[in-house]
Amino acid sequence: MGKAGGDRHLALFAFAVYGLIVFPKALRYVSMELADFLFQ
Repeated sequence: MGKAGGDRHLALFAFAVYGLIVFPKALRYVSMELADFLFQ
């Protein structure tokens, strides 16, 4: 349990950090695309 639990916790942490880095960029890209679509 200890090893597997630690690995899962580490994976979850890495996923959270990845999400925090990538999500704002994706959100900005989508909002820019949406703005282009709406205001063309």
